[in-house]
Amino acid sequence: MGDSRYFTLKLVLDASPLIYTAKLSALDVLAVATDQAAVTPTVLEEVTRPQLAYQHPDAVEIEQAVSRCLIHVWELEDDEQALAEDFTERVPGLHHGEAKVLALAVSRSVSAVIFERRARRVARTLGAELVDVVELLVAGTPDLELREDRVIRFARLVNMRFDHVAQLLACLGSRRVI
Repeated sequence: MGDSRYFTLKLVLDASPLIYTAKLSALDVLAVATDQAAVTPTVLEEVTRPQLAYQHPDAVEIEQAVSRCLIHVWELEDDEQALAEDFTERVPGLHHGEAKVLALAVSRSVSAVIFERRARRVARTLGAELVDVVELLVAGTPDLELREDRVIRFARLVNMRFDHVAQLLACLGSRRVI
């Protein structure tokens, strides 16, 4: 099994972590590592627009995960919507999807999975708990060989520096050489 500390965790995911997880064919980690994984309607629209399916098959995988209730769609309440709009106005360059994820994380006291640095800094400032994509992959992938493979493929997707990948694998106890 994965890391049991995640089993009761509720997460709200931004677009990039959701896309990366789908590209790795790792959406199954959401069922193992979380009690409930959710996205906002804005994030869902961003990652599953009909024109995406032709070039990005992972968009279809995300839609199927929503259909199977692996991923839930959380509508924002009026006060959460106002909070998201406030974040967007106060933080230059913060995307609307990120602002809505942050509003849900703060107002509902759930963890957020956000990849972009600016949004992560804002989340920390707001006191929102963050879960990294690698943490999610590790916690949700009980098979050690598959876990290493997913972490290495993720590192390649995001152009992680070679020495950082080696350190990460060392932390995972891997003997694998990349």
